[in-house]
Amino acid sequence: MLPRLYYNSILLIEIYLTMKSLFALIFIFINHLVTYSQNDLIGKYYSINNKFERWSIIELKNDGKFIYKYGLSGYQSEINGTYLITKNKIKFKNDTEFINQSIKTDSLTPIYPDMSLTAWIISKDYIKPIEQINTGCIKEKGKHRKHNE
Repeated sequence: MLPRLYYNSILLIEIYLTMKSLFALIFIFINHLVTYSQNDLIGKYYSINNKFERWSIIELKNDGKFIYKYGLSGYQSEINGTYLITKNKIKFKNDTEFINQSIKTDSLTPIYPDMSLTAWIISKDYIKPIEQINTGCIKEKGKHRKHNE
């Protein structure tokens, strides 16, 4: 016969696992309800890592187009393309003139990162790339906060 303490421990573990599963289901359900519309996200987003001569800015327009501007001192460029919002993520696609331009032929040829390689997470206060974006002059993985102008 096992001691009473053993049975109480098993009961506590079962209650703990049940509550943990219940909280996980509630979290999944609430997360599923949170969706963002295109109108909620339209605007300019500035990286929290921006400094005096370093910047990363992404602008989402209401026609499903985006402009991504970045720079470090004299090296600066921008990419245009389209975006699609799905639940809590944004997927970008470069316009054709910015596709397959990431092969650098010389030091004066700009590098256009392929924005379709990573999605961006949408949060209440910011958007953020899931993976690092290498623009050739900066590597960006920071949060971008919306600024109302």
